[in-house]
Amino acid sequence: MPQTTSLGLDQHGATLPATTSLVSTIAELRSGHSDHRHTLVLLAASVSNAAEITDVHGAQALEVVTTEVTRRAVEHEDIKVRLLRSSPLGGFLAAVVASRGVARAQVENLLADVRGLVDLPGDQVWPVLTVGAAECDVDDRIWSVIRDVRSAVVAAGREAPGATRWHAGESSYNVNEELSRVRDLAVALAGDPEQLQLHYQPVHDLRDGGVVAAEALLRWTHPQRGPISPMLTVEAAERTGLIVPLGRLVLDRALEQTAVWLRRLRPGFRMHVNVSPIELREPSYIDHVEAALLRTGVPAGNLLLEITETALLADEPAVHDTLLKLRELGVGLGVDDFGTGYSSIAHLNRMPIDTVKVDRSLISGVATDAEEFHLTRAVLGLVDTLGFTVVAEGIETALEAAHLKSMGCALGQGYHLGRPVPAESFLPGADSATSSGRIATA
Repeated sequence: MPQTTSLGLDQHGATLPATTSLVSTIAELRSGHSDHRHTLVLLAASVSNAAEITDVHGAQALEVVTTEVTRRAVEHEDIKVRLLRSSPLGGFLAAVVASRGVARAQVENLLADVRGLVDLPGDQVWPVLTVGAAECDVDDRIWSVIRDVRSAVVAAGREAPGATRWHAGESSYNVNEELSRVRDLAVALAGDPEQLQLHYQPVHDLRDGGVVAAEALLRWTHPQRGPISPMLTVEAAERTGLIVPLGRLVLDRALEQTAVWLRRLRPGFRMHVNVSPIELREPSYIDHVEAALLRTGVPAGNLLLEITETALLADEPAVHDTLLKLRELGVGLGVDDFGTGYSSIAHLNRMPIDTVKVDRSLISGVATDAEEFHLTRAVLGLVDTLGFTVVAEGIETALEAAHLKSMGCALGQGYHLGRPVPAESFLPGADSATSSGRIATA
């Protein structure tokens, strides 16, 4: 068996090209091998379970694993592979000369041989090799192809670790864009929090139409890019740890607003605030919630923290312990988007929650389909029997609201009942100076 390729060397023992010469190296390969018979393919590979390998076997083991998968690639007999970059932290960049028209099949065969168990002293590990690929034809800008292949491997790592993702045209995932989004979010949190505002969507009593609660929803308006999707904002925050300061900002502002509204609304009014499992894993989360309640004077029972059904399904001990402590504190706990995961009614009964928010997917057919009407009524009845407060989400028509009311569902939320609005528009005649939802700054 040939000797293992050393990191920092190509398959011939030569030093790998420096950053300044990477483009020229690829250009040279392309000029020699990109014709009507051949095409050059760039591959970016990452060992997605590198952290686990390091935790169990040590950093040297990860270097052994990376070296081995790299060796398998560059010494493959059926296809020519040129190593461009390699890292002991679990990844490499390579150029592959493949036959035009069957390049993807040849690359997949190569990767099938590269993947596999790697021997370690006294053990074996299976590296989860995630790969991004892109063809580099004669008319392509090389730096653009490098960017595309790196974007592809990052996207594959996010969405399907262990898979191969080929870049084709405009990518729906852009690494540079995400990095910029994360940077800008960090800047907003640290130096310009007024970019981040809350809108509030009312929860109504379907029996008398009164407002009984509001859900605090984050809105980010970038000074140059304008409104940023809340989903993209939360995804970026969760992937980088920014969800912890972001969640605290949302909680603080929502409770300050609650203190204002409690003087004008029924005493049982509740503020619903979404919380990420990442926040619940933080040992200091309980302390922050308790301090925020004391600072604003809001009783614990007027706060409801919502966690998604899929997060509850994980049954993480740390998250479960935090939920129990929050319940002891008197904070309301709710499962959001019930019906989108796979939890059973019995599973809900084991969780320390008091409210179930039923997703629109379970109520959208109540006004048009008899079977869905009876199914929804049965689900709502079972949840209600267990003593949970039920909130139907996503009500879009008066007919849906009427049917849900006839089923005994007391609370509802949705565009028919009220869209998310800034605090100053939530209550008629509210004082915008005291209900803007902003945190006072020194």
